[in-house]
Amino acid sequence: MTNMGLRGLLRLPRRRSGQAAVEYILTTLVLVTCFAAMYGFIQGQLKILFVLAGKKILTTYY
Repeated sequence: MTNMGLRGLLRLPRRRSGQAAVEYILTTLVLVTCFAAMYGFIQGQLKILFVLAGKKILTTYY
């Protein structure tokens, strides 16, 4: 082994670092899409629940 030190051992080759960057971007995109879909679904369900609860409250008092 040459006298590269710790810095040389931790450096990724250019091809591997590019692949890691692409994997990071794709993983981030998938997670953002997943959480956005879950947020939209939960928001829609809450809207339905609030409308039903509002109707029950209004029909009870009026």
